[in-house]
Amino acid sequence: MAGNCVGVGCTTKSEWLATIRGRAGFAWDRVLFYGTGGVAFGDVEAAAGGLPFASGTQTGWTAGGGIEWAFAPNWTGKVEYLYVNLGNFSCPATSCGANNGAIPPVFSPSTVTFTENIIRAGINFKFGSGWW
Repeated sequence: MAGNCVGVGCTTKSEWLATIRGRAGFAWDRVLFYGTGGVAFGDVEAAAGGLPFASGTQTGWTAGGGIEWAFAPNWTGKVEYLYVNLGNFSCPATSCGANNGAIPPVFSPSTVTFTENIIRAGINFKFGSGWW
C-alpha cells in the first residue's frame, strides 16, 4: 500500500478479501504443482493523520502458485502464495488528504494503492473415493 499523505502518515487497511480463481498445474505422483489467477474483491479503507476513514469496495486481480500433496486417500495438504492488487483508491481531502506544505496546512485529495502478499496453508478432505 502506498499513498501521498505528506507529513501526516497514511493508514490503509482491508477488513475482507474475496477471490474467484482458476488453477492449472502438473501432477507428479501424488503431488500437484500449480499456478492460480483470477479476480479479487475487497474493501479498502484509508485515512491520514487521525482523520476519519474513507472506504470503498475495490475490484482487482490476483495471481500465485502452490503445491498440493495427497497424503492419504481423500486427504490433501497445501501451501499457496497469492499476490493481490486492488488498484488505486481515491480518497477525499476530508479523510486522507495530503498536506501541500502550507501553513496552516491545506489538504487535497489523495490516492492510495492497495496490494497484499498472502501465504496460506490448508488441509482438504475430498468426498468420494480414491486418491484424486
